[in-house]
Amino acid sequence: MQNDGKVGPSHRTTKELAMHSPLARLPVILLQVHDKAAQQLRNELQVLFENADQTLFEMADKAHNDTEQSLFFEAMRDVRLKRKSIERGFLERLFDAFMRLTQPDVSEPSLQVVPAGHAVFSLMADNIERAQVTNAMVTRVLTRNQLELCQLSTRLNTLSCMPLDEHNNPLGPAMLCEYFLQAERDQGMDIKVKLIMLRLFDKYLLSQTGQLYADANQLLIATGVLPDLSEQASCCAAKADMNAQELPGAGEDASNLIGLLFDYISDDRNLAQPLKKLLALLREPMLQIARRDQNFFSCDSHPARRLLNAMADAAIGWNASASSCNDPLYRKVEHVVLQLARYAGNNPALLESLLHDFLMFTRGERSRTELLEQRTRDAEQARRRPALQRNPVQSWPAPVLDEQGQLGLLLVSQLRIGTWIELQEDEATRLRCKLITILEPEGTHIFVNRIGAKVLEKSRNDLIVQLRNGGVLLVDDRLLIDRALESVIDSLRQSGGE
Repeated sequence: MQNDGKVGPSHRTTKELAMHSPLARLPVILLQVHDKAAQQLRNELQVLFENADQTLFEMADKAHNDTEQSLFFEAMRDVRLKRKSIERGFLERLFDAFMRLTQPDVSEPSLQVVPAGHAVFSLMADNIERAQVTNAMVTRVLTRNQLELCQLSTRLNTLSCMPLDEHNNPLGPAMLCEYFLQAERDQGMDIKVKLIMLRLFDKYLLSQTGQLYADANQLLIATGVLPDLSEQASCCAAKADMNAQELPGAGEDASNLIGLLFDYISDDRNLAQPLKKLLALLREPMLQIARRDQNFFSCDSHPARRLLNAMADAAIGWNASASSCNDPLYRKVEHVVLQLARYAGNNPALLESLLHDFLMFTRGERSRTELLEQRTRDAEQARRRPALQRNPVQSWPAPVLDEQGQLGLLLVSQLRIGTWIELQEDEATRLRCKLITILEPEGTHIFVNRIGAKVLEKSRNDLIVQLRNGGVLLVDDRLLIDRALESVIDSLRQSGGE
């Protein structure tokens, strides 16, 4: 244990490292690359921790309750105390990863790295949530610095006894995230704090990887390691083939999570029954997609995920009676589902094509609906104008409400223009409609159906009563997969006793 504030082996010079066994087996050029990278990363870690205190203080100031505020204040103290240990743990793991480049037969490596887009989604809530964050972070780096990282991996391959690509490169974003996660894990930090620290890690370290890779490549070029490497680096050329294959170990995790997501979808009261029946046909195709590319879970721009979200969003106004007989949207969703039901998971271009086609269709539908909504809004306002002119507005004292009435008023206050509600008309009939205007001073709420035609008019007092007794329910219009993942995370956290 070091007590002088220095952080792990990165403080040793290349000469000192090369004099000790087994370090003598590590080529000097690898030590130089390590030293240069460690210096930059150490400086960036220091900036991260200098900003962590202020970030946690601001979050404590905005906390929703005393418990949450105490968590952030305790985290501030925790981070201050554990800062040096986390820095040391990170840099030691970085050094160990460089050491393993020349030790392919190490029986128990300290890191078990998987490709960033295929992070292991264990059935623990914090792992799922953390994987969502880290995969998004890693994807940004791979998109931004893919060429530089591929070239670095290709050059390091000439010095390494083990095959390298952008996923297990010691300086790759997946590995950098893993060093940081394990260093935090060693310190037993709360999951909320870990996620905050991960976002700071993204801001202060991963945002600087362009310079990191440029410096490492320049060092290798200067010593004659593939100085004329083509822009079509081998690992870049192989990437498409690698991503098209199912990764070992990904199947079971993907199957578990897809199962949980579709269980949520089948029970989600916000989805109309006709849509649930159609989406149920997609469980197997989505599993095939997720097995090959677990970015489906972590990347909200994944085409399959966007397609599911788009279909759910477009059908939010469906009632239980929606059918193919008279609804173009139903027929369009059915067409997409049938196309996907035959999908084997190996043609990303088909996903992009289906997504583009569906979005173009819904854009046209939305334009027509918005036009009719505006006509309905104008007609309702014009209809009330003469009555207001005959009977000018008078001020009346606000009614005194009991506790239940206050609850109903609070629910009504959550109604915004564009909010969807579901009205229980009788035991067998539910009506879905959208709020398009509130006519004052009486507080009349005007609702339309999915095509923009008026179907319901309710006074504020009527809504207070019905929202309070459950006769009217608010429809959750958040993205389907987002709220499904949130539900899965919450249930796993509860079952895990967190």
